[in-house]
Amino acid sequence: MNDESRMLSRLTDAGFRITTPRRDVIEAVCRQSAPFSADDLHEELRTGRSSVGRATVFRTLDVLVGLHLLDRVHRPDGSHCYVTASPGHRHHLICSECGTVIEFHDCNVDDLVASLSSRTHFRIESHWLELYGTCEQCQAQTS
Repeated sequence: MNDESRMLSRLTDAGFRITTPRRDVIEAVCRQSAPFSADDLHEELRTGRSSVGRATVFRTLDVLVGLHLLDRVHRPDGSHCYVTASPGHRHHLICSECGTVIEFHDCNVDDLVASLSSRTHFRIESHWLELYGTCEQCQAQTS
């Protein structure tokens, strides 16, 4: 099943109607090959055939994040962008130079989480890890 079909199916299963604007946003999301902002997506839709409003883009992206179909990634400058989420627990490496996002699944912070929970008596329900640095291509350009 491709990303578009998976997203439409999950929306339907969650009780959301598949409206033309939502379908347009999902199609635009699935065309993205790099991290994108809501404004980037809205601009692409606006210059294309769609008249999807900015609020609809933001609301649809929020729904897709809530359904774990997209990940919201924070950029070093404080803004955020979106990437298609793969199933399971995941984290991101983010290049501070070009904005490339690489997803990784191996997470070794479980012992830290258990220790913090024990020491603080805090029931930790989830965590989020983003690591910032310079990707291989940007390193090669500065060498």
